[in-house]
Amino acid sequence: MDIIIIGAGPSGLMCAIESAKNNNVIIIDQNEKAGKKLYITGKGRCNVTNNVFPDEFLKSVITNPKFLYSSIYTFTPQDTIDFFENQNIHLKTERGNRVFPVSDKASDITKGLVNKCINNGVNFIYNEKVIDINKSNEKFIIKTNKNIYYCDAVVMCGGGKSYPTTGSDGSLYHLIQNIGHKIISPKPALCPIVLKDKWIKDVEGISLKNVSLIASNQNNKILHNLFGEMLFTRNGISGPISLSMSSLINKEETIKLEIDFKPALSVEQLEARIDRECNYNINSQIITILRSLLPKNIVPIFLEKLNMSIDKKVKTLNEKDKKNIVNILKHFSLSFDKIDKIDYAIVTSGGVDTKEINPKTMESKIVKNLYFCGEIIDIDALTGGFNIQIAFSTGYMAGKSLSKGE
Repeated sequence: MDIIIIGAGPSGLMCAIESAKNNNVIIIDQNEKAGKKLYITGKGRCNVTNNVFPDEFLKSVITNPKFLYSSIYTFTPQDTIDFFENQNIHLKTERGNRVFPVSDKASDITKGLVNKCINNGVNFIYNEKVIDINKSNEKFIIKTNKNIYYCDAVVMCGGGKSYPTTGSDGSLYHLIQNIGHKIISPKPALCPIVLKDKWIKDVEGISLKNVSLIASNQNNKILHNLFGEMLFTRNGISGPISLSMSSLINKEETIKLEIDFKPALSVEQLEARIDRECNYNINSQIITILRSLLPKNIVPIFLEKLNMSIDKKVKTLNEKDKKNIVNILKHFSLSFDKIDKIDYAIVTSGGVDTKEINPKTMESKIVKNLYFCGEIIDIDALTGGFNIQIAFSTGYMAGKSLSKGE
């Protein structure tokens, strides 16, 4: 069987490796090299997977986790680790079970995938953009900006709509719709969050550790509470828990955000600490206590929320003032504006409707011998190597199905 795979990302490369065992396989990519997006993942280190068992893995999948059941149990995170270790690309597991190459070079991961493809007889065609797909007499006709190709099966692995400079620009969506598939509207996932607060520019670059970011709806019901690290940017927030939060709230219409600066302490424990600080610094200014609790640049903003002057003396604080300090430490409000542009998202939420794909083969339920894998499908997960593993698992499933001639 002649197979054309569109997209040389992690899912396309894994699919090619497996499907080329019994087929003639060509990968077409609009970039000048394979795995262009892989090179920038994990800040250039490439977080290849998350070293957990499949049942635990699925808890971190936000959109359509049930669809992934067959894929993640067929090609597990351990299978990914074994795949690279067998090629002498040694991996290490870091905090949060995140797996990276020991070399800390994303290029090693890409080279390993490409070399395996070449060894299996896969042919690569670069710098060609697919602009049309048709099917006639059981043959697919693939038209690029340079050539026309014919094949028996097509695998769509062109990514989502995030990081368009890497070729993941959503340009395949309309072609997929023309074939008859439904596209779930793409939304940014793992993306910075934009805030309306005017003080943001004064805290740009400040990172927070061991805090909680809390999202509530308009009725003040807590929807999500994430603990970890975050970062203030020029117009909002980013960092691990902010990125994860963006994926959890990108389908919500009204959101309220707040920071708990001291999630490890109960209100009562924090009140006791404030009392101790006040007794110890009785003749100092309130700024002295606040600087022991918060980053320096956030203190003026905190004072504004307290409606206190910077030179207010500790000894003038009454019980109401102290409770107000505790309340804002536990509920520091942020004025949510929106999730940032999809161009700045790490992954895309949305894509080909999973209801129209066979989860055991990745084959279209609408068009025979048309397959989908990776980010182009409406699946996304939290940060930590989960999304790349999804690409590997779905790519493997499609390749395995094609290799068996199913």
